[in-house]
Amino acid sequence: MFQDVRQSDDWGKYLNSIGFKTIRTSSGILMVIKKILFFSLIKIQKPSPLSKEDLDEIESIAKKEKYFLIKLEPFVGQDENLLTQAGYSRSSTPLSVPSTMIIDLTKDEKYLWGKLSHSAKYSVCRAEREGAQIRYYENPTEEAFNNFYEIFAETAKKQKFYKLPYKEALSRSKCFGRKSHLVLAYDKAGILASGKLFLGNQEPVLYSLGGTTEAGRKTKIGYELLWKSILYLKGLGYSALDLEGMDDKRFKFFTSGWGGFSYFKEKFGGIIVRFPYPYVKFSNKILAKLNTLAPIPM
Repeated sequence: MFQDVRQSDDWGKYLNSIGFKTIRTSSGILMVIKKILFFSLIKIQKPSPLSKEDLDEIESIAKKEKYFLIKLEPFVGQDENLLTQAGYSRSSTPLSVPSTMIIDLTKDEKYLWGKLSHSAKYSVCRAEREGAQIRYYENPTEEAFNNFYEIFAETAKKQKFYKLPYKEALSRSKCFGRKSHLVLAYDKAGILASGKLFLGNQEPVLYSLGGTTEAGRKTKIGYELLWKSILYLKGLGYSALDLEGMDDKRFKFFTSGWGGFSYFKEKFGGIIVRFPYPYVKFSNKILAKLNTLAPIPM
């Protein structure tokens, strides 16, 4: 099983750069802390399955930070009984994607091509015939990133999803350094049509941000871009690609509007991974009790 990028040192560095405090437990679990007046909100996203000892240490650190709320998004394999025994209760509001798709990059190119749907194979071949050009940038320059961000922002507005602010997006890329990979697709006239930013980790590489112009959406260039990205990242030695986000019936509100890009990703034949429900723990016993009776949307 892969390790989520949100537990990596580079992700911690990125969070520090945008104003969060981070602390690691003795077993390496990354705790993210946001100070609000005299209290702290703490989030822990996709850690390796936690033991009772981990939870005890997290509680001890949280108390020193005068926590109001701990938001924990468990990883696959977590014993959820341990969480409830430690005073956590289930939440219906995730902060990170509740489901994702993983492409196994240890497989050879023939196998990976065979996993593509018939329509995806046709679309890749059509984009090649249309003269799509793919360019790769390791630790991209600010100029290359700026060109990409323009189409990311355009896509966010068009598709009505969250637009990560420019400074945060740039910092995300810079903090990963040579493990930041920007892949851009140009049409036959040399006009930028689509792009994806990937962030490397110890094992998987994460699809972090992406966008396609209005003209690009009328072509099949997005298929060629993702297929060539898969081969490029495989060539760099990554063992898996996390496509970051699939629609999830458990969280209809959170993943509403994700059907289109989920359908697109499914055509590449990866393995769908569904994470456990998120959990919360309040320091205030009254709120904790109320949350067990009627879950507070936190």
